[in-house]
Amino acid sequence: MLDAISFERRGIPAAVVITEPFTATAAAIAKLSGLPDYPYAVIPHPVGSLTAKEVLARADAIGPRVIDILLRGARDGA
Repeated sequence: MLDAISFERRGIPAAVVITEPFTATAAAIAKLSGLPDYPYAVIPHPVGSLTAKEVLARADAIGPRVIDILLRGARDGA
């Protein structure tokens, strides 16, 4: 989360992907960074035990959300 916020502050679009158990942590980091509404994409946990096929399925499922996050600045005129 902090890396993405750092990139964004430098004008580099970034998208954070986290697993469900880390949503509270992500929200807290965003708030502490002064960006309480900073968006992120959430996927089911766990990831480490997945097969390559399962990881690709999760990537396909979250792809539209990641694209939306990356393009939000362009839509907002940033």
